Order: sequence, then C-alpha cells, then structure tokens
Amino acid sequence: MDSSMYLYDVPPVLMEKFCKIIDSGDDSLGWRGLAARIVPSWTEVRRTERLEAIGKSPTRELIWAWAQQNKTVGDLVKVLEDMCHYRALQLFSPQGRNHRLVITYSDVIEGTRHFHQDMKISEGSFSAVYRVVEGNETFAVKLFKQVQKAS
Repeated sequence: MDSSMYLYDVPPVLMEKFCKIIDSGDDSLGWRGLAARIVPSWTEVRRTERLEAIGKSPTRELIWAWAQQNKTVGDLVKVLEDMCHYRALQLFSPQGRNHRLVITYSDVIEGTRHFHQDMKISEGSFSAVYRVVEGNETFAVKLFKQVQKAS
C-alpha cells in the first residue's frame, strides 16, 4: 500500500479489519495505546471512552478524527511501528518490510478449516501436521495429541 495515501482513502474493508485488531487489543496494543500517540488531549480520550460505552468502535472514532488532519498510511505505519503492533502493521506495510508475521489461534482454526482431515499433511504418534493458508502464504501447524494415561 502506498505510504502517501491519505487514511480517508484506505478501503473500508481494510480499515474495518484494522479497527477490529486494535479494538481487540488491551492497553498498549489496544485503542488506548493508539490514542496515547495520536490524540492531542485527554479530553478526546474521555470522549472516545464514552463512545465505546455506547457500542461504537473507539479505534474507528480515533482514526476518523486523525484522518481529518490529512494523515497518511505512512503516518499510521510509524505509529504502529512505535507501538510494536506487528499484526496491524501487516495490513499497511509495504512488501519487503521485515516485520514478524503474527498468526492467531483463530487464524489457525480458520486456515485449517477447524482441523479438517483434508488439511492434514501427516500424522505421527504424538502429533498431526496441518496445512494453513493465510492470505497468499502457506504454513504448517503441528497439533499435539492429548494422551490420557492411567497410572
């Protein structure tokens, strides 16, 4: 994605995914960590807390207000790098940046189609290996078996 693109030009689907990632984080990796870096006053943070209390996405409200100041994707990437928020960075960082890939358990469940047999690569005595497709990347995930032994 072009770092000079204005935030208000980012596709809504991508921005929605970003908001969900930040809204699900807590403290330094959540919307409060973002607010600490982009909001000029605590009054704005309090207003955002009230919006969250009535069910609105705090991240969406923060980003929308910030975007009105002609902020770009590059500005957001700098903030996310400062936060060390690698998962959110994956959405906006240009190809070739060396950010650590973050895969969540829900990504594994979705990528293996709930550990469906069709996604199984191999199976041994202690584990099974499944193929996970995440975006344009393919990964192997090892699922260890839980063995109940009587003493």
